[in-house]
Order: sequence, then C-alpha cells, then structure tokens
Amino acid sequence: MRLRALLENDALGLRLLGGEDELDRTVRGVMTTDLKDPSRYLSGGELVLTGLAWRAEPADSEPFVRILASAGVAALAAGEAELGPVPDDLVAACLRHRLPLFAVNESVAFATITEHVVRQVSGERAGDLAAVVDRHRRLMTSGPAGGGPEVVLDLLGSDLDLRAWVLSPPAARSRARESPGGRARRHPGR
Repeated sequence: MRLRALLENDALGLRLLGGEDELDRTVRGVMTTDLKDPSRYLSGGELVLTGLAWRAEPADSEPFVRILASAGVAALAAGEAELGPVPDDLVAACLRHRLPLFAVNESVAFATITEHVVRQVSGERAGDLAAVVDRHRRLMTSGPAGGGPEVVLDLLGSDLDLRAWVLSPPAARSRARESPGGRARRHPGR
C-alpha cells in the first residue's frame, strides 16, 4: 500500500506534517516503538508509530530520525495523545532526512492504524502469492498448455519483461528459442 492511501482514510486520524513529495512510498509493514534506536527491529518499508517517549529533549529528534531514514522506513507517525502536538524539532529532522511525518490524532489508537495497514498489506501479499502459484501451475502443467522451455520463456517475457534464450546442447545446435520481444540466435559450438 502507498502512504497516500493512509491519508485518504479519515478513520485513521492522520495529518501530514511533511513529506508531500514522498507519498508514493510503499508501506510493507508497521512497527510501534518508543526505543531511541529501533534499528535492529526494522527491515525497511515500515510505517513507524511512536508516542514520543524516546524524546527527552529537542536534540533527540535528529538521531532518531536519522536511524529511521537509514533503515529505509516508509514514514513516521507520531501520536499526540500523551505529549500534545508533534514538536517542531521532529518536523524539521524529518524534513532534513526526507522522511514523511504524520501526526496521529489523540482519538485514534495505534492498534487501529496497525490493523488497517496489516489488512491492506496482507491482501496485497495474498495477490502476489496467487500469482506465484499460477506461475508454478503453468510451469508444471504438461502438454501444450504448459511445461517446457516455451512456458519458461513466456513467463520471463510476459511477467518479468526479460529477454532470454534457451541454447541447445552442441548435438542439437539447430534449435534455439527465445522469450517474446527478442531475437532467436544460434550459437555454434555452445
């Protein structure tokens, strides 16, 4: 799912504070943290939710945001329930590191945002899994509908937009097949 989709859902209570140019980033998961350094728990693409308990003073914002940006998170969402409005130093640090920043309205629980993101991402992954199963079925089916080098080349050409060649062993040099969009080539002696 894209960050932009989060803003379009009023029930999530998110308000964009910075990063308008980065709203096409993909969210692959969600993590709630108040650790000063959550990097060991991040793999990239997360929407990080925080109540700002890690922030004791304005100088804490810069290192926290630098860690998140280095980890490749999609965005940061800061809750306003405990400490009030998101501090300006956090907004400035996110702008410096091009990390989109959302304020989470105090009436919205982090669990609500987490459940929404997990449902959306899980649905997308289920679609990806269905495509993998379909490719596997096409590869394993025998007969004219599937199997063999033609199907592999077709999958490479149609699903991955790759050009590929199947080169025959030296004893059968006269046969060469290629994925759609490419040219067949014969390689003597290979």
